Amino acid sequence: MGLYTNRGRGGWTELRVHGVSGTPPASSLDHPGVALIAGDAQAGCYRRQWQTAPTGEDTDGFRREAYSWGGLTSGDGQRALWLLLLPFMLLNMAFFTDPGHRVGKPGLAVAFRTTVQRLLALSLTCTYVLGAVSASVDLVGWQCGNATVRPCAGDESWLRWLHYGWLDTPGRHLTVTAVVPIALVMLLWYLGNKTWQAAEAQPVLQSTPAPIVRTPLEDRRMWNGRGPVRQLRSLHIAAAFAVIAVFLLAPLLDRPHEAFWDKENRDTWAEFFRGLCLALALALLVFVVLMMVLPRTGRRTRPNGCHEASSESDLYRVLPWAALALVIGSGVAACWGSKSARPPAAGQLPWEVTWIHTLFLAQATMLVALLLSQLVTRKRDKARPAQNLPRQPWGGLVLTGVALLGWALAGALAAGVMLRMAEILGAPAAAQRRGREQAQLIVPEAYFWAGTGAALLALAAVVIGAVSWLSQHRVRRAAAQGVEQAYPTAQNDPRRAADIATAWARAQLLESTGRKTLGALLATAATVAVAGGVVFMVDPAFVTNQGWLVFLANLVLSAAFLGLLWAGRQAYKSPRFRRTVGILWDVGTFWPRETHPLAPPCYAERTVPDLLKRVEYLAGGDQLAQRGEVILSCHSQGSVIGAAVVLQTTTDTNRHVRLLTYGSPLTRLFVRFFPAYFNAMSLERIGGLLTPGDGPARWRNLYRPTDPIGSWILAPAGLPGEGATVGLAPSPVDRQLLDPAAFARLAGDPVYPPILGHSNYFADPAFEETVQAFREGRIL
Repeated sequence: MGLYTNRGRGGWTELRVHGVSGTPPASSLDHPGVALIAGDAQAGCYRRQWQTAPTGEDTDGFRREAYSWGGLTSGDGQRALWLLLLPFMLLNMAFFTDPGHRVGKPGLAVAFRTTVQRLLALSLTCTYVLGAVSASVDLVGWQCGNATVRPCAGDESWLRWLHYGWLDTPGRHLTVTAVVPIALVMLLWYLGNKTWQAAEAQPVLQSTPAPIVRTPLEDRRMWNGRGPVRQLRSLHIAAAFAVIAVFLLAPLLDRPHEAFWDKENRDTWAEFFRGLCLALALALLVFVVLMMVLPRTGRRTRPNGCHEASSESDLYRVLPWAALALVIGSGVAACWGSKSARPPAAGQLPWEVTWIHTLFLAQATMLVALLLSQLVTRKRDKARPAQNLPRQPWGGLVLTGVALLGWALAGALAAGVMLRMAEILGAPAAAQRRGREQAQLIVPEAYFWAGTGAALLALAAVVIGAVSWLSQHRVRRAAAQGVEQAYPTAQNDPRRAADIATAWARAQLLESTGRKTLGALLATAATVAVAGGVVFMVDPAFVTNQGWLVFLANLVLSAAFLGLLWAGRQAYKSPRFRRTVGILWDVGTFWPRETHPLAPPCYAERTVPDLLKRVEYLAGGDQLAQRGEVILSCHSQGSVIGAAVVLQTTTDTNRHVRLLTYGSPLTRLFVRFFPAYFNAMSLERIGGLLTPGDGPARWRNLYRPTDPIGSWILAPAGLPGEGATVGLAPSPVDRQLLDPAAFARLAGDPVYPPILGHSNYFADPAFEETVQAFREGRIL
């Protein structure tokens, strides 16, 4: 027997959008049976199923619907590998923390910072590739594969193939071990293209030929990333392949810089072919850098009013394949001929140290350029002030701080892989400290320094976190006073009062000490980077001479790598873990891939267009006879998606939309850290678009003192006492709910009423009363 699902769109529809925990549709609708009516398993709309139409609560006058987008951010354990792309995500997120972004053509300072960030993003991709080249091509192929030196540990077992007769030349060792970095680039290419097909490749249409755009979040060009992300991805992949080609060829040439035009280095066709491929690889790298500097590269344009048909058969489609062909040609050139160049016993892979040091210097220079640019324009870039809204922390230098953190993490991952691999194969040692007593592998000094700096930063993070936690006693005292005021019987049960006060204090962690803790960590990272650079220039061997520092770096980096994988897996498996840690991940992946095309995918590229189409459909669109009223009901991160949707819907549609948010991080996180996109003007714009004329805003926001993520949006609301009714109308927008609703055990219940925190806002009577007030017109 078939089940009944109401598929109508007339009357009222409460469209629920979940938050960070990936709430299943059945939980969002609080009903065991649901049916998919639009979209797919990754992101789709669901409604409740009933035995028959007369028994259903969904009617032609009112129905509930849930938009579930959890499939875009939750899934199997393989997606935990995305957490290894955290540096890419941080750098991409840093772009949107720039307070200088405005509607229209960017100013000179913003354009300069955008170019610098895209070059920095390209350098982080090269850092990953160089890390793989160092661990595989250098350690295994170049050093362990050399038969004239002491074999590496384990050489008699899994490295025995290095001494097979048909592979026993340096060029063939390099070619075989280059499979690892090539596989890494292929994986990045595959993931980037796959997620692009699922998100950015979705068509985005413009609502009107000449829309009125007053805030950056209203501009639909922000979600029109089909062409720009494809361009940037092609350039990054081409540069990654070119780096591999360089290190396949340069070690085999006595004078690589003269290989192509010096006749002494062209005694054979193999030498000439190697020199030619090397010259092409270097030229390709220069071409990619120049393309990154051009303002038109990666620039997003406003979509047209119709579906755009694009063949995408251009240079950017061919470029990665041409670069891959160049790598294959370089491998053939490396294997061609039996004559070997300089013996590998001379040390680590030629050019490796120079490239790593040059890349480090270039990245540090770009970070300094970002800092100076922000300092020069800091006063001018400040967003419109508001009495209640928080300002951007850390003196408005969030962009530079987050970019610094991403750079440090990328360097730490590369250093950790290199040092761990050297430990497995033998023992890591700097060039000037190589000994004879053990199979020692030469590791570039920069990796020792990066590893040591990351280890010190990790230890500093533990100390700073512990100090911050201990400093919460003032917040706990204030929370205890609030509990006594809210609950008249709090003094009768001190233990219960203490539990509630602790929950209130933990919810204020981000407000009270969280941003200060992160600010202290970033300041420590900057100090470690500057001090390390100065000491390195004075005494490059300072770290490598301290054996305990090397051991500490290896230990901490190995633990951090495993911890990162564990955290990534837990973030996608455990809803509870996602509610506490996943919010930070979802904040980063909300933003489009503007600077780094290989960052984890942006779910908003899919959810915002999906909801735009759905809301316009439920509101009736152009069919006057099918007009409906929509309550856009958004929880947690869903409220950020809902805000973006309201800002981009048409005026005609917004007349039929009401907004209900709960557990919303709009002000607590987004106004504070992304002031160019969420500020007083954009929040007022949301309320104005929903409200006909000069009436009260058709928007309500519910939050709790125990919610660690959600908070007030426009202004703090008073906390009602136990048993008091929450007023719903008229304005203002924000309403605070008491949690737990009752202090003592209810009659017949052996346990205390639960502390709900960030979850299950539907359980509070104020939620249903707000929905009813919208429907009855009490919130106009």
